[in-house]
Amino acid sequence: MNSIFKRCSIRRFQTTKIEKEKQALILKAAFAAPSAKNAQPWEFLVIEDEEELAKMSTFTRYAKPLEKAALGMVVLANLERNDLIDFCEQDCAAATQNMLIEAQELGIGSVWIGVYPIQEWVQTIKEHYHLPAHIVPLWMIAFGYPDQNPNIKDKYKPEYIHYHHW
Repeated sequence: MNSIFKRCSIRRFQTTKIEKEKQALILKAAFAAPSAKNAQPWEFLVIEDEEELAKMSTFTRYAKPLEKAALGMVVLANLERNDLIDFCEQDCAAATQNMLIEAQELGIGSVWIGVYPIQEWVQTIKEHYHLPAHIVPLWMIAFGYPDQNPNIKDKYKPEYIHYHHW
């Protein structure tokens, strides 16, 4: 549980590459996520090339951390596995959270960068990567060894918890 409580968004990274074994563990964590009817509608586009990461950093106004990241991912929903985008989002969010926690466990920082439902951003990524119609880019993730001190916060708010009635 410590990785859950210590994980926070990291937006500045060292230049050190992420080892293939660690990349595989991060991706394996994604596949351990639950999904509606076990459809596993996720697909992952993995980018390590510095020039391509720099291009990715321009896809949305929030994507700047990708410019210096060691690794970028686009999390994609495959509508042929589940044609309900809302369920795909939930399933892919669970997979993404698993990746972020596994990255933290491995000493790797990360930040989740939203894309969907902003259609301009979705279309930019679809066109850039020549994605088929049934593949929807939901968000991107920047990964790298942190080049900043994390700002860990206790986010627990018991006042947001309600038992039996409001």
